[in-house]
Amino acid sequence: MKTFLINYKYFLFLLLAGFFFSCEVLSAPRHFPASTHQIYIANVKGIRSELLQNIAPIIEKSISEGNYPGAVVLIGHKGKIIYKGVFGSRRILPNAAPMRFNTIFDIASLTKVVATAPAIMQLVERGKIDLDAPVATYWPEFGKHDKRAITIRELLTHTSGLPADISVDTRKISKQDELAKICQLKLQHESGTTFLYSDVNFMVLAHVVEIVSHENFSTYVSNHIFKPLKMNDTSYLPARKLHDRIAPTELLRDKLRWGEVQDPIAYSLGGVSGNAGVFSDAKDLGVYAQSLLNGGKLPKPFRKNNKTSSHFLSPLSIAKMTTTQTPDSMSDARGLGWDIDSRYSNRGVLFPVSSYGHTGWTGTSLWIDPATQTWIVILTSRAHPAPARNNQLVQDRRTIANIISGSIVDVPAISLNNTGRGELTRAYKKNKAS
Repeated sequence: MKTFLINYKYFLFLLLAGFFFSCEVLSAPRHFPASTHQIYIANVKGIRSELLQNIAPIIEKSISEGNYPGAVVLIGHKGKIIYKGVFGSRRILPNAAPMRFNTIFDIASLTKVVATAPAIMQLVERGKIDLDAPVATYWPEFGKHDKRAITIRELLTHTSGLPADISVDTRKISKQDELAKICQLKLQHESGTTFLYSDVNFMVLAHVVEIVSHENFSTYVSNHIFKPLKMNDTSYLPARKLHDRIAPTELLRDKLRWGEVQDPIAYSLGGVSGNAGVFSDAKDLGVYAQSLLNGGKLPKPFRKNNKTSSHFLSPLSIAKMTTTQTPDSMSDARGLGWDIDSRYSNRGVLFPVSSYGHTGWTGTSLWIDPATQTWIVILTSRAHPAPARNNQLVQDRRTIANIISGSIVDVPAISLNNTGRGELTRAYKKNKAS
């Protein structure tokens, strides 16, 4: 089934120009225009395609209520695209523009699993990094203030004990100053004992990649991940020629973040960090997800320096990354970089606990299920022109995941476990509190 409708009635939003420099109006109730409505639903065996028709109303309700101006949804199943939806606007300011399928988004913390975690695993495969070695083995200065015991694995699972973030200057500062600040940090928890989601963990990991590989981090991930996978619209510091395709994010200090990373840490570092900074589109993220389901196999063999690669990661490296790596005592189950069954999970309640994913603060998400061979990309720019007070996108993702997983009938459900300890812990705590 194909439906295509584009509505260009943007005159209703000329009033938005008045809040370009007004925080008071930015915080007022918003109602974004419907604009693009473009849907493709494949009629394929094993999928109850009629259920997928329920995705669009969820997205369009949130757009009309001002939760985010637009969205791109792309879903793959067993190597085929089964759903493609393009909705709303890619930007409201400085002038309204309809969403397009090739819109490029600041993917924020998806950077952690699209760039940083696989870079670390590639170096593990090459014998350059040991997951359970102390970080100070590679970066001795990091070990100050009782941090010598923190391991690479603990950084990847957010169990290092490091704080969630660090204070940053509104101006761009040198990487060396930022790294020196990290070395002076003190632990909030004993390493390996507590899950605390931390951007600092992935800043450290990116620097370890640079130390071990002798390459700038953005150069490393471009040469070893994005180019081999032919993710041609994925990069740090996107080129100026792509500006109009990029969905802007927040209006900060009377300036729109457009083509520059929203994350304050990555911004202070000039746009490149291990925790955020990558820009990408739905097509490229779908390629990445499918490659993970294919055991790291590249779409086409990649040749560089007279050497040909068939995989960007091995199947066993991917298995290690995407299975639970946190102790049973923790209710938040995390892989190496990936979310499996934590408080941040957007898997819904039907996908197996063998599935994994991640989100980005700007409104991006990726969820992948090896059992059903399904992946979901949902891209929005929820922080544009300012974040809504209620992040409805969290529930939208989970509801859409339930619709998609409920539509899949070509899998022996009796062999799958789709109830995790973290899910039940959070469910019963919530019920008790109410």
